[in-house]
Amino acid sequence: MEHTFLTVRSHKWRRVPAACLAGALAVGLVSCASDDGVVINVYGGTAAAGFDRIIASCNEAAGGRYRIVGNLLPADADSQREQFVRRLASRDDGMDLLGMDVTWTAEFAEAGWIRELTPEQAQLATADTLQPPIDTATWQDVLYGIPKHTNVQLLWYRPSVVPEPPQTWDEMLEMAADLRDRGEIYEIGFTGARYEGLVVGFNTLLNSFGGDLVNEDSTEATIDETTVQALELLNRYARSGLASRSLSNAQEPEVFAEFQQGRSAFALNWPYVLSAMRSAAETDAQSRAVYEDMAFAQYPEVVAGEDARVTLGGMNYAISTYSNHPDEAFDAAMCLRSPEHQLWAALDAGDVPANRTVYEDPEFQEAYPMYEILLEQLEIAVPRPKTPFYQNISTIVSSTLSPPAAIVPDRTADELRDRIQETLEGRGILP
Repeated sequence: MEHTFLTVRSHKWRRVPAACLAGALAVGLVSCASDDGVVINVYGGTAAAGFDRIIASCNEAAGGRYRIVGNLLPADADSQREQFVRRLASRDDGMDLLGMDVTWTAEFAEAGWIRELTPEQAQLATADTLQPPIDTATWQDVLYGIPKHTNVQLLWYRPSVVPEPPQTWDEMLEMAADLRDRGEIYEIGFTGARYEGLVVGFNTLLNSFGGDLVNEDSTEATIDETTVQALELLNRYARSGLASRSLSNAQEPEVFAEFQQGRSAFALNWPYVLSAMRSAAETDAQSRAVYEDMAFAQYPEVVAGEDARVTLGGMNYAISTYSNHPDEAFDAAMCLRSPEHQLWAALDAGDVPANRTVYEDPEFQEAYPMYEILLEQLEIAVPRPKTPFYQNISTIVSSTLSPPAAIVPDRTADELRDRIQETLEGRGILP
């Protein structure tokens, strides 16, 4: 899951193109190309900590050939997508470089809103890049995106009560039950609210059982026995008494807060947990106690003896079809996500690098002591369903699985199959 926050920059322009003005009025901004040179407007991720420094570095490297300008977007991914869709559907040429959630590639490619990379560009964009992030930027064997950063969940736990982390989900449930019986902290944190985090968690379970929700060309729902197995595990966990009582309202911040407050022994959450706990420990005694007693491990195996296939997060750059400066936009993207700048983004903003060479950097390894586990999981991580209908399918999955304790595996699988198939055939109605 990606989160960006609004900041304001001031720019002076001599003349604003009509298309830019229309887009600017829609979002309260004026930030398109000026008369004094090529401006590459970047949308998405520009409010991240330290991103101004990266833009300044790239503008210096451009030597006057173009100037990168960061633009504002709403904080949540759904509102970001809404703005992209509205402006791209109107052929707005004031957007050059799009920082896209990894789930949008198929939709935007099918709509004709983003440019296919040339073979030469694709070779540059994928050099030293982990394959799973490349997969999120690809639709029907065509590369549309330039991976910027990636992400994957880990298991966080309290070694004072769990000296060795569980290897499997079954073992984690057994450990938690034993801790509860001994009067220790025992809860297992999981994003069970009716939102994208529940889809991410379920997608990990489903892919770890060997399943998926749709086929490769997004024409058929692939709901089968693996779906039932994933639903059974999620429901068993939700009904076990080992989850938080607020499971059906738990998003990432709630999972983090319960771990921070000493209420959970295990938490399935993103790598930001370490830096966030470290920061909180500077001023809060409870956070300090947890920070001094926390550890990380691989996401537990869903099938014993097989590594979990954990769901990818992250962001890709894509070049708008309507950009008047596609070549400069590509060059800008390559600079903004260069290995050096991926390192900066990892250190300043917590963005997990998509470039494997960054994991060899001592500075990165010091800041991310879990780097080896991260890399191992990223090598075999999986995208969410690759389909132009992803937003609809995500809504269907989160609503059908919420609350997790109410899942009836066989019946819920049938409901998922029917709703997803109707969506793929254009007959679906959102819940």
